[in-house]
Amino acid sequence: MDKEWQQIKKSLQKFLSKGQYDLWVSTIEPMGIEQNALVLGCRNRFHIEWLKEKLEERLIPAARELFPKLEHIEYQIIREGYVQSVQDEDQTGPRQISFHDLIKRSGPSFNPRFTFDHFVVGNSNHFAYAASMAMVNGSQFHNQSLYLISETGLGKSHLSHAVGNQFVSSNPSLRVQYVTAEQFANEMIFALKHGSIEAFKNKFRVGCDVLLLEKVEFLSGKEKVQSELIYTLDELMDRGKHVLCTGNSHPRDIPKLSGELKSRLCGSLMAPIETPDFRTRLEIIKRKAKSENLPIPMEVAEFLAERMTGDVRQIESCLVGIMAKTSILGVPLSLELAREVTQTMLDNLPKITVEHIQKIICASFQVTIDQLTSPQRRKDIALARKIGMYLCRQYTTDSLSAIGRMFNRSHSSVLYAVNGVLKEIDGKNNRFKQQLEYVSRRLERSCLTI
Repeated sequence: MDKEWQQIKKSLQKFLSKGQYDLWVSTIEPMGIEQNALVLGCRNRFHIEWLKEKLEERLIPAARELFPKLEHIEYQIIREGYVQSVQDEDQTGPRQISFHDLIKRSGPSFNPRFTFDHFVVGNSNHFAYAASMAMVNGSQFHNQSLYLISETGLGKSHLSHAVGNQFVSSNPSLRVQYVTAEQFANEMIFALKHGSIEAFKNKFRVGCDVLLLEKVEFLSGKEKVQSELIYTLDELMDRGKHVLCTGNSHPRDIPKLSGELKSRLCGSLMAPIETPDFRTRLEIIKRKAKSENLPIPMEVAEFLAERMTGDVRQIESCLVGIMAKTSILGVPLSLELAREVTQTMLDNLPKITVEHIQKIICASFQVTIDQLTSPQRRKDIALARKIGMYLCRQYTTDSLSAIGRMFNRSHSSVLYAVNGVLKEIDGKNNRFKQQLEYVSRRLERSCLTI
């Protein structure tokens, strides 16, 4: 049975992202064939529901290639060596009603678009995605609390809402509290002013099964709010509840955060999210275009993925601009149109000078400005110079001759360098592409301080 199951899993792998495969398929235990039914062992009821809804229509044909007489699939829940059928679970005695069941609760309103299925998984965010999924699934490899770290626009809120959506849909009676750190602070201040602090404490401690707290950095310097959060986290942890926090920095790097709160937050599973790489950006563009019924040529998608190296919001804004132009002007989506829209977006960034690009290049490649503009042809200096001239062409309106003067090079030398970079991009030099992406991201982020 194991050999056949490996073949079935291999055929399913083609239709799933790595994150989905790792969490949903690789954790299935094949129990065998009984009365023309494939019996699969799952972790919990939610695992079963996901397989039925998302995968069963592909799973049955894949299994029938090896077991032609297969009629259906049966699921069993495996709990620490004990196998419990779904029917057994359904027939267990009635659950005792608690006081909280009698209270009609209006849970937080989660963005319906922010689900795990709509999250594009790549090398930059795979661990954060898998850890978030594990929290919902009750997987044992993470420790009850999770902390997502990233710059703005890279998917922290998407994953937070996805966790909330999944918890609520799988168990509507679950008490999920979603707040930003600012909202938490404001609610606490309001409660103090109006004599309702006990109600506030009960909301986030006694009446909470899952706490989703975003933008922890807002608590910097707010000592009383930090103290209240510490007590809240301790209460939730002692009661075995789930906590997911997000921030733009590691807790130890947030200024004016108490040592106690840093300790509590650092005890969470840390899951950083990096800027998406080329392949992830390409998948985001293709997926977004498909959801908007926008046929997008591959050359345009690849151009956008190469050009828009910032956060996910920047990529989506670019697509919105393209859709607006094609709709309003009634023109087809072309490479030229994509160039116009991306250039407009980049023009809205603070103006970048050749001098600033040279400064970023020197810092990134650990070379001096004298070396960068010298006749030296040492490999690392030549690479830095070539990328520098390419970025000047991309991010400034200076002519080739003007760029050449800043590098002590001729017009033709700059053109040669730019074409050389484009050739590397079109080729299979992944190391070069990673270097270029790194410097581009660093340059764009530096715009905020210009």
